[in-house]
Amino acid sequence: MNARRVHGAAVVFDLYETLVTEVDLVVGGTASGRLPADRLGIDRGLFDSLWRARKHERMTRRLAFEDVLAEACVRSGCRPDAEVRARIEELAAERTAAKTSVLRRVDPAVLHTLDQLARAGFRLGLVSNCSVEEVEGWPSSPLARRIDSVVFSYDVGVAKPDPAIYLVACKRLGVPAEACVFVGDGGSDELAGAAAVGMRAFAARWHVNRWPTEVRRQAVARTQGFPALTAPADLLAALAG
Repeated sequence: MNARRVHGAAVVFDLYETLVTEVDLVVGGTASGRLPADRLGIDRGLFDSLWRARKHERMTRRLAFEDVLAEACVRSGCRPDAEVRARIEELAAERTAAKTSVLRRVDPAVLHTLDQLARAGFRLGLVSNCSVEEVEGWPSSPLARRIDSVVFSYDVGVAKPDPAIYLVACKRLGVPAEACVFVGDGGSDELAGAAAVGMRAFAARWHVNRWPTEVRRQAVARTQGFPALTAPADLLAALAG
């Protein structure tokens, strides 16, 4: 890749379903295969409703998995005795371990592309909508040493597609938005959000294409109008052309 031919000075990536994938993980489940509500003996509907209601707070402040579990227990009338607290701690540890495993398991093709981009002179950034426990294992990921600047939504108090989170990433990279490329699977309207601040946005499909048919269809629909990349190497070709 000829660095003199590249268009842009930085590439900013989404994390989940872009740099890593949870396609092989039962999201929200646990090591035993039983759902958290069942493990705690509380109503599933109540927990699911609360989990959805707390999404924005989980993404924009340090409201962790165990905090929501504890609130669900209180709301269900479950007495938070020592046994319940131990179950909550166990569930939280399992979730953190599962998320850490995902962060450590990175497709070699993704790592190769990041290395190529770095050699070509690009600054590399990350913008992720995530809760605190989802990225607790970030330092142990092979991605950590390859990304120049990381922006986690819970840490900055704002989430995609809010323009502010992209601008934080640009500022930390020392590059104007117009000189940045954004790459993501399209969740949270992230591509439109990136484009709105002047970034050139691409839809990452290399992980999405492994998801069930209906999920893939939804991903394609929400990324219409943005160039699609079916393999990490496609990004190198798009930027060098």
